[in-house]
Amino acid sequence: MAAKVARDVFGLPVPEDTCWRLGPETVTVLGPLELHLDVALVGGNPQRPEYAIIQEVQNTCTADDLARIRSSWPEYVTNLRKRLGCPVVLLAYCPIERVAAAVGQPIHTGHPGFVFTPITYWPGRLGPVTDPDQAREWPELVLLSAPGHVQDESRRPVLEMVLRALETFGPERGLIYYDYISARLPEAARIELEAIMSISVENYQWESEFARRHQAIGHAEGKAQGVAEGRAEGKAEGEASAILTVLAARGIEVDEAARERILACADLERLSDWLTRAVTVAAVAELFDSP
Repeated sequence: MAAKVARDVFGLPVPEDTCWRLGPETVTVLGPLELHLDVALVGGNPQRPEYAIIQEVQNTCTADDLARIRSSWPEYVTNLRKRLGCPVVLLAYCPIERVAAAVGQPIHTGHPGFVFTPITYWPGRLGPVTDPDQAREWPELVLLSAPGHVQDESRRPVLEMVLRALETFGPERGLIYYDYISARLPEAARIELEAIMSISVENYQWESEFARRHQAIGHAEGKAQGVAEGRAEGKAEGEASAILTVLAARGIEVDEAARERILACADLERLSDWLTRAVTVAAVAELFDSP
């Protein structure tokens, strides 16, 4: 995936038709010192590397972090380039744009013309994935980019692709990645994702063990009550409950009349529209406005 990001997002001359393997995670320099990389990928064959990518994950940008980065990252690149004899690029994934901006500042080495600038990216820098085929081919890309696109018009299809991406993993990894993405989504988006997963139980023929396990967990937690039995009224109750939960999480006041209207609605299409609106409306009355 790092090669795809380097090529598609930043336009770097990364070879397309090449075999990638994990490279050294340590680079020995003069003396006993070792530089510890997060991940290094080497393209080509072991006898003749063509391109190398160092992938770092940087979650914070404290003064100590920046001092370490300035002293070590240029050395990562120059030493790995010397060792492999091929072009080397360093990518740094950050959770938010502010961290990426701080980490991506030019590093002046002191030598004229030798300024090292880390290439940084964050969820919003990656494009939204809304195509099911791409979601299945690049599931990790879906999970990395999703938190950056749940506040715009792509929110609903992006969250639906999270579901498709999670299905590509085995049962254990699927649950781990579900925990990962849940912790990184805003509360309203997380609730909507859970509603999508619950409602989809009746509309999708589950193939993966992860999906079946999540379905069972959702039932055990009592989410989307009635969906397990497949009753239409149960699905409507689950959708209505999700709407009220999203509104509550956003601090939107719901009067008794509006609550009764939502809970009494049995039209799944209308409930789905209300759930989508619940993430952005400023008042509960806007929920019922005609499109």
